[in-house]
Amino acid sequence: MKRKTLKYVFSVLLSVIVIICIFMYLYIHHKNANNQSSLLTLADNIISEDIVNGQQNDECSKSEVEKERFSVEKISQDSNVLGKIKIPAIGVEAPIKEGTTAEILKESVGHFSNTSYWNGNVALASHNRGTYAHYFANINNLNLNDEIIYQTKLGTRIYVVDKIEQISEEDLSVLNNSEKNIITLITCIKNKSNLRLCVKAVEKT
Repeated sequence: MKRKTLKYVFSVLLSVIVIICIFMYLYIHHKNANNQSSLLTLADNIISEDIVNGQQNDECSKSEVEKERFSVEKISQDSNVLGKIKIPAIGVEAPIKEGTTAEILKESVGHFSNTSYWNGNVALASHNRGTYAHYFANINNLNLNDEIIYQTKLGTRIYVVDKIEQISEEDLSVLNNSEKNIITLITCIKNKSNLRLCVKAVEKT
């Protein structure tokens, strides 16, 4: 009799734990979806702002004002949001925030602070799985010549994929600046903690 009672209690506790886990998952998923939606709306508002007060819009001017437009003060005013990235081939539309900390990657794509915002190499990171934002879950399915669209107050650039490779987690050379305008996407690889997937794309001409 005692054993049956213990079995019943254990069964009830297990059911309660499962229900709590499901509830927590749904709550986190709903909260993340709302956060990501709000960030996308903010990104759209940022993108729609005039570049340099709507007066200067050539490549030279954009280069000169890049640091000013994305100063610490301005980034702070925009809740750390720089713009957004779209990858039509895999259905991605994601906000981009400055930095690649764990907190930032929970809800957005992160921009490597030591890389360019506009000219040269723009490097971005995101998770590829998990409870939180994982916008780069399917970048392994990209093909050469697929388009990547990068949008900020400085304008919109369209890139085409020209390289997909696995790199060491310690390989920082992919963050080096480039004379060409390129975008670099980096994410983890499932069950390969010492490797990263790196997708490079060059500006479409």
